[in-house]
Amino acid sequence: MITGKINKEKQIISLFREKGALSVELAKDIKNIGEVNRSVFNKLYGKGVLNRGGGETFFLSEQGLMKYRMDRVKWAMIIMFTILAILILTSRS
Repeated sequence: MITGKINKEKQIISLFREKGALSVELAKDIKNIGEVNRSVFNKLYGKGVLNRGGGETFFLSEQGLMKYRMDRVKWAMIIMFTILAILILTSRS
């Protein structure tokens, strides 16, 4: 399930790169991008990975993508360290 969503995110990101929609000036209508999963598209838009270029056009924000990926890494590290702390504390008992 998780890998499926990640693959769908990668697919959308690749489509935007392939179509050259990488700035406000180069923003494309979503119909010109190709078939995209609407819920994944909305998530990426909400997280700032995809931005509106004006009207119904959108573009990929490399800066937004980097921030999104760093946030995911940050939360993965928090979870990992929490589990590690729990394991250390329970092993001492």
